[in-house]
Amino acid sequence: MLRGVAGLHGWPGRTDALDPDQVTALRPAPPAPLQTPPTRADNALLAALARDGRAPLPALAAATGWSETTVRRRLDELCRGNVLYFDVEIEPALLGYHAEAMMWLTVAPSALSATTRALATHPQIAYAAATTGPANIAASVICRDLNELYEYIAGDIGSLDGVASVETAPVVRRVKAGGTLLVT
Repeated sequence: MLRGVAGLHGWPGRTDALDPDQVTALRPAPPAPLQTPPTRADNALLAALARDGRAPLPALAAATGWSETTVRRRLDELCRGNVLYFDVEIEPALLGYHAEAMMWLTVAPSALSATTRALATHPQIAYAAATTGPANIAASVICRDLNELYEYIAGDIGSLDGVASVETAPVVRRVKAGGTLLVT
C-alpha cells in the first residue's frame, strides 16, 4: 500500500442515515496533549482491550493490577490524546447492504490522483488505497445488491478517465474484519 485514499475513518455508508449535526456530535474532540505518554505499563490495558473492547472496568483493573479509578482515568487520558479510540464494526447487511466486493483497478499513472480523489467521494467505497503492482488501486466496495454493484462498476467506475481495467471479487463470507487478531 502506498497511500490510503478513501474510507480512512470507516465506511461512510455507516453514517448515511445521520444528518450533519448528528455526525458532528459523534466525532471525537480534537486530541489533547498527554500528561503521561504511553508506557510499558499500558500494555496490559491495551492487550485486554484488544481481546475485548467492551471489557468492564473491573476486568481491566484485574488485567492491569490497577484500581478501577486509575483504569478509568488512564482510559480517559489515552482517548483524549487520540492514542486509544473505539470503533464499531457494523455488518453492512444490517443496514440493507448485501453485496460486498474487493476491486482492483489498473489506472494510468497520469490519472491516479484524479481517480483516487473521485473514489473518495463515492459512498460505495468502504476503503481504497493506492498500491504497487499491476493493479494500482485496491478498494473494498459495499452496495445494496448485485444490481447496484453492477451499475457502480459499469457506470461510476467505467466513466473514470484513465481506468484501464477492473478486477472484482465478491466477498462471500468474512471470517475476521478489521482489528487486532490475538492468538490465545
